[in-house]
Amino acid sequence: MATSGVEENAMRLLGAFYDLSGEKLTEPVSLGGPEMPGQGAAPRADLDPESTECEVAARYLVNQGYIAPADTTSRYVVTVAGFDRVREMRGIGGV
Repeated sequence: MATSGVEENAMRLLGAFYDLSGEKLTEPVSLGGPEMPGQGAAPRADLDPESTECEVAARYLVNQGYIAPADTTSRYVVTVAGFDRVREMRGIGGV
């Protein structure tokens, strides 16, 4: 699997976490899954929440420090670094 594919999936997933968090650092966002079809960050990023590619993308984001596990295994919060990365990707100015 090419790193660029992993990074591309991960950046889409990060953007979905950012959007669904309402731009709040402390707002846990679900990855998604069979218990909530079509809901969560993975479907929004056009990924199957139960797929290996989604798992790898989520692990990549955790390892890069862009998201952190929340209260359950399929919920995450976006970190300051993650917010900064999304703003950088989208060309949103900062201070």
